[in-house]
Amino acid sequence: MLFFVLVSSTSSAATAQNSLPEIIETKITTSGSAGFPDIYGDRIVYMNWSNETELSEIYVYNLSTKMEIMIPTSGLTGFPKIYGDRIVYSALNMSNGRADIYMYNLSTSEESRITSNGISGFPDIYGDRIVYINSLGGRGDIYMYDLSTKKETPIVVNRYPGIPAIYSDRIVFHEWDSRLLKHSDIKMYNISTSEETQINTSGSAVLPVIYGDRIVYYNASHGKPDIYTFDLSTKKETKITTNETANGTSSGYGSLAIYGSRIVWLDRPHIEDLQPGENLCYNIYVYDLSASTGTKISTSEYIIYNLATYGNIIVWSGENKAPGNNSTVDIYMCTIPGEDTEPDTEQQSQVNKNKSMPGFEVISCIVSLFGIFLSRRR
Repeated sequence: MLFFVLVSSTSSAATAQNSLPEIIETKITTSGSAGFPDIYGDRIVYMNWSNETELSEIYVYNLSTKMEIMIPTSGLTGFPKIYGDRIVYSALNMSNGRADIYMYNLSTSEESRITSNGISGFPDIYGDRIVYINSLGGRGDIYMYDLSTKKETPIVVNRYPGIPAIYSDRIVFHEWDSRLLKHSDIKMYNISTSEETQINTSGSAVLPVIYGDRIVYYNASHGKPDIYTFDLSTKKETKITTNETANGTSSGYGSLAIYGSRIVWLDRPHIEDLQPGENLCYNIYVYDLSASTGTKISTSEYIIYNLATYGNIIVWSGENKAPGNNSTVDIYMCTIPGEDTEPDTEQQSQVNKNKSMPGFEVISCIVSLFGIFLSRRR
């Protein structure tokens, strides 16, 4: 699966480079079966697998109260995203292999079913708007649901888009030129104007995330994938990395996130890039666009599945493969020293969990990912 990459868990503390003080990493969960985190404010959401019932549920951990609660849902639920008091997620019906989008309101303790056709997945949310992939037409159309109007709107249909991310009235996604998946470029849809814009033309750009006027994505036009940013206000594209810190894994891309002026990603170098005596380990990188400086803040030989960021906090799911023991997957976090970058309570971290496959495979992908998560727990 093109978007399912393995990247690392970390040690209890790691020393950052480029003059940053020590970064303390904290283990949030202890169940050994938690993954796919997202964060908004002081709340971390994630899916947790129960070995007793063989069902996955959505959990919320409050950083202020240090309390963990389970969201009362049923069945196989996962891949949550959070904005304010609202959590959106996919729910899989194992009897027919179909999935729908649901939302849980933490303020009212109510769950709502957003879609009803049974073939939707991978939601993202900003304010009253939820975007997701719908494979009713056999491909992977992008739809948007407005919670204020209760209206569903098709955004991209009869094409081959990747999984979308949303910020304010802008939706970004990469699109393949055909089902052959040979060329992909970044597109943006403006909800207010109903206009679509092509961001780049390299034919090798994937996995966009967006925050404010900045779109960040991977581009492999020079061979190995590098991280690029496109400024919508200046119409300028900038190359952030030079292959050394954006190789992803040997079989895919790493996880990518942005909040304010900070870009965060996961990386494992290719074997041929290793220096003598250097281990094939995983790293978390932070790049500050305002200061034009990058920092490696974590290194480990374990596995990370994905990350998210909000303010100064980075969260991820890491696997501990202790010799002689079953693998355990838990949620970790660290806080980057310094002031928050462009803090705004109305703004949200956007993360694309390495979803570099076309949308028309959404249901088989959901089933496969749930299956992978279960198999790793046994």
